[in-house]
Amino acid sequence: MRRQIDHGIGRLQEANPGLYRDLALYLQVLRELLPEAVETGLFHLATRLHPRRYCELPADRRLGLHERAAALVQHAGSLITVEQLAQLAAALAAGRQEQQRDWLARLRAATAGSEAAGLSGPGSEPDGSVRLSLDPPLTLNWPPGFEAWAGSGEAGEGAPDRSTAVGPHLEAHLVGDTGLLADTGPGGETAADGLPEDHPLSAAVSRAEAAREGRPPPPWDSGQLPSEPVALLTWLDGFEQALVRRLLDLSHALNAELLRAGLSQSLLPLHLLDAALQGQLEQLAAPANLLRVQLPVPDPLAGSHEAVALLLRTADLELEHPRLRSCRSRLQRHRQEVRRMAEQHRRLRRRLQALEAERLWRQDNPRYRQL
Repeated sequence: MRRQIDHGIGRLQEANPGLYRDLALYLQVLRELLPEAVETGLFHLATRLHPRRYCELPADRRLGLHERAAALVQHAGSLITVEQLAQLAAALAAGRQEQQRDWLARLRAATAGSEAAGLSGPGSEPDGSVRLSLDPPLTLNWPPGFEAWAGSGEAGEGAPDRSTAVGPHLEAHLVGDTGLLADTGPGGETAADGLPEDHPLSAAVSRAEAAREGRPPPPWDSGQLPSEPVALLTWLDGFEQALVRRLLDLSHALNAELLRAGLSQSLLPLHLLDAALQGQLEQLAAPANLLRVQLPVPDPLAGSHEAVALLLRTADLELEHPRLRSCRSRLQRHRQEVRRMAEQHRRLRRRLQALEAERLWRQDNPRYRQL
């Protein structure tokens, strides 16, 4: 059985170079098609959805919009490589683990506080009582600028003005959210590395904790494709999530430039764009790589407010470009084979553990040695 496991690992190691080439080819084609896709999306937004606003823009602002958009696309393209996406996948996984630890710590603190208050306070309920309250169990941290989003009523103090260019306070939020908007020069050049500052630190902490606890390191830290099918399947899932996040960050940065230029009147939060990608938001019909949604307004008599934003999606890109769709089909064949090998690997591992447990049981119990 161990020979079967080793044989499967050897087959996977032989197939990994071909998988890497197909991953690199997919990203190469994506980088080549990305400028055209962004330009097409901006064209539809400016000429079909907001033609009056675009005509009213001064010439220097229109040229500045195109230059800054091209700079953002070029910068994002330099980050869409196998190695860069693997680093981002490790950072995102570490960030999720850290967020889960924070939520558990908050939950434990809230539970301990409520128990202490119930024991020490006068008139405490007997054991087994249930207290009903309308207060939320945890404090929710809304994304920056959410209160000022799309005319949602009274904006909080210090909220950005949607009808003007992006102010420094909003731009600071955008830098933290996207990793693509950084200190920009007159020509639109950026100086961000594409990763939020706390993500590489979280990844380093995650690696240190895994080493201290004796757990295997994350599959993205080895600098090469994993040799075990289960780890490789996890690696591929993280790779896809990192690619979606990179395109999401680029979309958010481009939408900020549209707001800065005056072509857009509202900036959809990053969390809302993510919800649209996950199918959790009802969308209106729109051209490829554009998002149209109906937003509620405080006054029920005013109806609803329609917002349009650029949202780059791999499904739209593959649908519009047969070359990219062909590369995707190759990756899907690789994934199906890896998934089949992972299922077989798990089955063999469970059987091997059962046999090892049975051997130890017989070793620890003398009366079973005769059986």
